[in-house]
Amino acid sequence: MRKAAVLFLCLLLPALAACGAAEEEEPFSAAFTIRPEPTLTAVYYDTSYVGETRVLPGDTLDAGVLRALFLEALFGEEAQYAVRWTSDVQYALSGSFADHDAQTVSDIADALDRVDGFPGIRETTADRANVRIVFTDAAQVQFLPETDAAGRILSVQITVPSSWDGARRAAALHQTMMRACGFFYTVQTPLESVLRQDSPADALTEADRILLDALYGGVEAGDGEDVCMEKFDQALAAE
Repeated sequence: MRKAAVLFLCLLLPALAACGAAEEEEPFSAAFTIRPEPTLTAVYYDTSYVGETRVLPGDTLDAGVLRALFLEALFGEEAQYAVRWTSDVQYALSGSFADHDAQTVSDIADALDRVDGFPGIRETTADRANVRIVFTDAAQVQFLPETDAAGRILSVQITVPSSWDGARRAAALHQTMMRACGFFYTVQTPLESVLRQDSPADALTEADRILLDALYGGVEAGDGEDVCMEKFDQALAAE
């Protein structure tokens, strides 16, 4: 009887030890991580994709959409060749403007001066300016460019309603100064840009900087659409 009890204990103890060891093992850990959904910008309706909405991740700029923005803003529906400045830009403000209006234009000028190939921009007097920004009691913004047959911009007159509040005037100045660089047309695009027809950005964006770099980094005044598209793709590849 005693031998049987001893034998039973000998068989039971290893089993108990094994159970204890199993309880001390670390819990199961999955071999993958569930990643959160990427952060998205607002959902924009783009008429070039009729019947669809287009969602762009906040850190993504689609090359095809950028190319469309570049060409449509540069050529619109009728232009035959690209226009741009080939001499330095001299601007002047007149009319009923405030200090923050002058500061806004100065900040835009600083940004343009950092664009490779841009011929330069500085403030001057109204009688010497080739970009005149007039603040009046007009109901809407007015944009009147003058160009020559070679695609060179000679002058631009911008009229801004002085009755608009400061934020609205600042947004108008960003858009019209971008247009004054050669992008004469506002467009339908899902990208954040001051050139958007609906809900334009209130400051120059990354897309706007790419457009400026492409126009002044390779495109010549008078280039046709096919040449501009090729040069834009080259500029984009170098980004």
